[in-house]
Amino acid sequence: MAVLATPLPRIGNHLNRPESVIALADGRLYAADRERGVVRVDVEPQGQPSVSWPAEEFVANGIALLDDGTFLIANVGPRGGAWRLVAPGVVEPYLTEEQGLPRSPLNFLYPDEHGNTWLSLCTALEPRSLAFRHDNADAMIGVVKPGAKMEIVARGLGFSNELRVDPTGRWLYVNETIARRMSRFRILPGPTLGPRELVCEFGHGTWPDGLEFDEEGGVWLTSVVSNRLIQVDKNGRSTVHIEDCDDAAIDAAEAAFAADRFTFEEISTGRHYSLRNISSVAFGGPDLKTAYLGSLFNTGVSVWRSPVAGARPLHWNAGKTVLDV
Repeated sequence: MAVLATPLPRIGNHLNRPESVIALADGRLYAADRERGVVRVDVEPQGQPSVSWPAEEFVANGIALLDDGTFLIANVGPRGGAWRLVAPGVVEPYLTEEQGLPRSPLNFLYPDEHGNTWLSLCTALEPRSLAFRHDNADAMIGVVKPGAKMEIVARGLGFSNELRVDPTGRWLYVNETIARRMSRFRILPGPTLGPRELVCEFGHGTWPDGLEFDEEGGVWLTSVVSNRLIQVDKNGRSTVHIEDCDDAAIDAAEAAFAADRFTFEEISTGRHYSLRNISSVAFGGPDLKTAYLGSLFNTGVSVWRSPVAGARPLHWNAGKTVLDV
């Protein structure tokens, strides 16, 4: 392991848990925020009001941008569900138990080009840290079709985290943080999912969290604990491009994990280093080679220059959002 000799540059100030990041073609950058739901990072959010959350333990996690300029917010708190930011400081329920969602943490959500919303339900246990055992596999993937209730389309995952449909539209990729692997499922008519296929397994020091695709058919992922940014090529080979932690800290986390004593304290190890427990990656900039790194504890978004361009996301050329004045 290696600690970054020089911290990466950052954009944005006074953010609170910018776990998930969205970059647009014209340079606009948005991030999740525990107090305000979503903030625009590339401009100072002058007086953006806090949200009056509908649950005491509401934890804004994954975010997504809809065609109408509103943002979806996944609640990884115990109540779960997805909420829609319709104006600064104003949220409305979007997906709740009325749509068939179980009362469990919703880690991430991904609206695809066909109007379906894919859901990462990371555990049924409360608190979710009870799922940080290496043999736990109670996570699920759900899908909500337009005008329909949620259906569970995959079970038995080891703490499902960020998920995305790949640029071909044929596969759904997901990081299983506690199982320490990236998996994918063929998307079948319905839509439903085929059997789980292994993309890559990870070992010492890597617990995969966020993911994004590049233009060469590869997948990039972030790892909590070790602050790693990893590229997995189309043949399943992985390359670590960034890491920001030290051997002693990783060894302590590994020992706790092996003994089933892995808690929020261990999974948050990366907060003690400059990248502050990176949790997501989004590609942006004119050539899609600027990597924006979200995190669980930073107050801004870290910026790194990638050797490979990211794949163009569905929201790349989005128009005005509810946060643009």
